[in-house]
Amino acid sequence: MEKPLDEYETLNEFFYRRLKAEARPIAAKDDPAVLVSPCDCRIHVFPTVTEAKTIWVKGKRFNIRNLTGSERAASVFENGSVVICRLAPTDYHRFHSPVQGVVGDDPFAWLGQEYYTVKKLAICTPLNVLTENKRLYFSIRTEVFGEVGVVIVGAAHVASIKMSKREGEEVKKGEELGYFAYGGSTVVLLFKEGAVQYDDDLLSNSKGGAETLIKMGDSLGKRAGSGPLFAASTS
Repeated sequence: MEKPLDEYETLNEFFYRRLKAEARPIAAKDDPAVLVSPCDCRIHVFPTVTEAKTIWVKGKRFNIRNLTGSERAASVFENGSVVICRLAPTDYHRFHSPVQGVVGDDPFAWLGQEYYTVKKLAICTPLNVLTENKRLYFSIRTEVFGEVGVVIVGAAHVASIKMSKREGEEVKKGEELGYFAYGGSTVVLLFKEGAVQYDDDLLSNSKGGAETLIKMGDSLGKRAGSGPLFAASTS
């Protein structure tokens, strides 16, 4: 913890407490080509949305357009990969940047009205948890991975999503982006087709339908190639 227990005035303040920096070391901190987990979570990585729907997300309306509320995002991330980070109420509830870049200039897009639970059993049913829950969509422009989509999803008992960064601000890998108030919640990352080579253990577990318990700052994978595909989007 960042400060002694008796200095937290409310349970909610303790719930979204900061940790000491050394509590969550950032994998390959100075290498922008290494992707890291944005939070403490139970994680799935899928090379395509189709695989995500086949193996894990059973909501009938799950696609990039419905998740982000953006036709542009649906085009940018068509055939791209998906990372689903599911937080339990007991987890550290601040989320951080998985990459080095600049938060997109477009206004943050607030979507949805529901607060369904994000427990494993709910996501694996036809309930449209990720496309109907209250959520926030924005992008991060990077020189290494190109445009990266970020969806912050609220859940049962989550009163609010608070952002620490604003549109157009630079962000370092592992730097705080924001936090959730009390409850379970989810962070979804979107990458362009062919942008990421995920770590083998995460791919293997995900293909078998198993989540992997991971900490913020742990490695998720690395850049899969080089060249124009990875140029930061300016549109």
